[in-house]
Amino acid sequence: MALNEEKRNYNFGDDVLMQKADKIVITMQRDGDAFASRNVDATRRDEIAKTNQQFKDLPTDPELLGLITTATEVKDAGAMNVRIKISSVRNMAETKYGNTGKYKIFNFGELSDLPDEDLFRTAKRVVRVGRSVLSDLASEGLTNDLLNEIAALATSLDDNIDKVAEAKENRDIQKQVRVRMGNRLWDLMVKYANIGKSIFEFNDEARYNDYVLTEGSDSNKGGDAPTPPIA
Repeated sequence: MALNEEKRNYNFGDDVLMQKADKIVITMQRDGDAFASRNVDATRRDEIAKTNQQFKDLPTDPELLGLITTATEVKDAGAMNVRIKISSVRNMAETKYGNTGKYKIFNFGELSDLPDEDLFRTAKRVVRVGRSVLSDLASEGLTNDLLNEIAALATSLDDNIDKVAEAKENRDIQKQVRVRMGNRLWDLMVKYANIGKSIFEFNDEARYNDYVLTEGSDSNKGGDAPTPPIA
């Protein structure tokens, strides 16, 4: 966990938080006259509804993970095309040169096991070396078009590597945005729930219980959390 990573202030899922927020809005609408005595009007009540809608509109983590998966699939498919093309050049060079210095200068490596970044560098090197010995390997089928194709695939692979990294970074950022928004919603809910409990604590137990947000939080009538100040 990053040192500045925020944590949720509530200990249940985001879906539950949304449901609780919807419920408290409906309950506050029902008790609008009682809340008016505390200067809580429809505008203040709508703070919860609007914040909850903003929270609902945020991309969920499964969505963001799906974008990473899609980007990875595209990258992997492109990487496979690079491997296939380089493999054909490797066979041409091996057929022509055997295990000599001219073959080794390509430095193909363990092609099937190369990490993406190494594969990109290998592709660039194969294109560069291939062009320098094109006249030698033309008899084996090497063409400038094939080398250009490998160069284009390498550039695409490099872009796709970046897209996967960006998708992962975006997921990390959006997770923190979601935590902050969820905490903001929770703080609003606690604020108004505590006002509701203070209104009904000694005169209507049923309505009081409607403003209890978490089980066991009121064993000593202490509330779910300290009431944040009303802005």
